Amino acid sequence: MQWLAEHSAALSVVLNAAMLVVWISYLNIFLFSFLRQRRQLITITQGAGRALNAKCFVSNLGLEPIYNVEVVIDLAVEDERCQAVVTDRTLMSDQELQDPREATNQGPLQSGHHSSIGEFGDLIRRGLSASKCEGRLEDVSDVTITVVAATAAKGAVTGARRAFVIEGSGDDRILHGRTLMAEQITARAASRKLRRDLEERLGIR
Repeated sequence: MQWLAEHSAALSVVLNAAMLVVWISYLNIFLFSFLRQRRQLITITQGAGRALNAKCFVSNLGLEPIYNVEVVIDLAVEDERCQAVVTDRTLMSDQELQDPREATNQGPLQSGHHSSIGEFGDLIRRGLSASKCEGRLEDVSDVTITVVAATAAKGAVTGARRAFVIEGSGDDRILHGRTLMAEQITARAASRKLRRDLEERLGIR
C-alpha cells in the first residue's frame, strides 16, 4: 500500500496513457468503418456473351445508393476518337418499350443492385449516330463506358469508367475488358471535371 501511495502519480499517468491508447484504437475502428460505408464501388461489366450483343451491366457495390445521371461512350474509330452521350435509348421506338422508364438509363441504383444499360452493339451505334465520327460499327476497335453518378453521401458528381477492346472481324468479333475492374472517379479534381463536362453538355453556365 505504501508503494502504491508513493507511486500513485506515476501509476495515474500510465493508466491514463493506456486509456488513451484504447480510445484511439476505438476511434480508428469507428473511422475505418465510417469511411468504408461511404466508399463508392461502381462496376461496369459485360454479360450474356462476348460478342457485341453482350449486355453492359452497371452495378452498385457501395453501401450507399447512387443516381445514374449520364452514360458517356468514347469510341476509337480507325484513327479517330469521338465521344457521345448515350443515356437515352434513342434507337427504341415507343412500341418496343414495355415501361417508359426503359427509355433512359437515368435513375437510382440501390446498394447491391445492378441494371443493364443495353447491348454493347446498340451503345456503339447510338454513339456513332450522336457523335461526329464518320464510321461504321465494324470500324470501332475500342470502347470506353463512363457512368456519371450522384451520391447523397458525397453530395457531388462521381462516376466510374471502363475500357473494352473489340477483336476479330465479321460475325466473329468479340469484346473484352481492357482492365479487370472499372476505374472509380472519386478524386476531387476528377469529380470537378466530370461536373464541368456534364454542365457543359446540359447547357448550364
